Amino acid sequence: MSSEKRVYKLNISGGNTGPGKGLSKLIEIDEKKFRFEGMKIGDSIKGGLLGFPNYEFQITGGSDASGFPMRKDVHGPVKKKILVSKRAIGYKPRRKGQKKRKTVRGNEISYDMTLINLKVTKYGEAELFKGKEE
Repeated sequence: MSSEKRVYKLNISGGNTGPGKGLSKLIEIDEKKFRFEGMKIGDSIKGGLLGFPNYEFQITGGSDASGFPMRKDVHGPVKKKILVSKRAIGYKPRRKGQKKRKTVRGNEISYDMTLINLKVTKYGEAELFKGKEE
C-alpha cells in the first residue's frame, strides 16, 4: 500500500421515496473515517459512521480509478472481461443483437475503488439534501 491518503467519493442518491426523491449529493470521505473494503453491492451501512446520524444507506455500485463499473453478477473484488448483450451496466449496444466483451469490476469493494454509489433507505433528522429543492 502507498503512503498517500485514500479518499472515497460517495455519490448518495435520495432513493425512490422520501424527501430526497430524485436528488443526489457527492461527498468525499477519508478511508480512516470508514473502511469500505470487503463490503458488497446490496450491503447496508449505518449513516452515523459517515456523519449522518439515524440515516441508513445501501451500496448500489461504484467504479475504480480507471472508470470500470461494478457489476452485481460478477463475484469478488476482481476485474474481468465478460460478454455482455442488451442494455447492461457498462454497455450500450448500437445495433439489435450486438454483443461485446467488456471489462468490469466484481461486486466486492476493494482498495482500487474510488467512487461508491449509495442509496438512502432510511432518513434521519438532519437534512442531507438541503439547498437543492426549489
